[in-house]
Amino acid sequence: MFGFQFIKSRATDFVFIYSSGRLAHKGAGLSGVLFAPFSTGAVVPIDARDDIFAVEGVSADFQTVTIQGLISHRISDPVAAVKRQDFSVNLANMHHRGEPMKQIAERLKAIAQTAARETLAKVTLDDALTKSNELSVAIIAAIRADEGVSTAGVAVERVLVLSIRPAPEIRKALEAGVREQLLRKADSAVFDRRRAAASDEHDLKMRNEDNAVQLAQAELAHAKSLETEKFSLAEARAQTVRAEAASAAAAERMRLEPWTELSPAVIAALGLKDWANVNSSLTSLTLSSDGLEKIADALDRK
Repeated sequence: MFGFQFIKSRATDFVFIYSSGRLAHKGAGLSGVLFAPFSTGAVVPIDARDDIFAVEGVSADFQTVTIQGLISHRISDPVAAVKRQDFSVNLANMHHRGEPMKQIAERLKAIAQTAARETLAKVTLDDALTKSNELSVAIIAAIRADEGVSTAGVAVERVLVLSIRPAPEIRKALEAGVREQLLRKADSAVFDRRRAAASDEHDLKMRNEDNAVQLAQAELAHAKSLETEKFSLAEARAQTVRAEAASAAAAERMRLEPWTELSPAVIAALGLKDWANVNSSLTSLTLSSDGLEKIADALDRK
């Protein structure tokens, strides 16, 4: 009404209001009433944005590689950005007259693609497939080193390499090689398990044999010990028997020693006496002349 316009912006929009060519108001999330016929405005989005980029390059070993990544960026200095890029808006609906953020994103993608190609040309395919972090670092360093980006108030927060893919035929060959390696590893693992099982079985058999040998040796040693004990016992018994026989012989010698002092006639008489005492039923004894002669001859010889 009468040229006055109420404007309202988001909290993530940094608004510049110019009146008669001079900066009248600025700030994030700015809202209020202005006189539209003499006013113009610019809105700089300061929220973080993510853009996907893709690039095809050639590695040091002349292999085609496709890289896909993500760039996270935002406007960190709205004042510098509004001086380098057209962020003017239609005050009636606060929409940009052009596509400033798309232009910034395209500029960042171009720098990222160039840096990715240069980095890829320095490494082989095998290295490229395993060095996504190094590639991310190289890309973000190239963007931050670009003077146009820094003076435009643009800040790049991170760069992620989402995928690195070789040409389809190379990818199939690599997959076949990896599959072959996995199969070899699986076969090797099976062989190692079988060898370990055979080794364990051999060790168990050897332990059983060692145990059997030790048991046999223990039994043999025990048998030898028993034999030694039996021999010792037999020797002791023999010594006992010999000692008993020697003692009996000594006793017999001591018993017969008094008889050595007697004459044969006395011994004969004592013998007849003992014999007569033993035979209690004996009442008489008759000796022939021949018997007496033999006894007398024997006594004479003694």
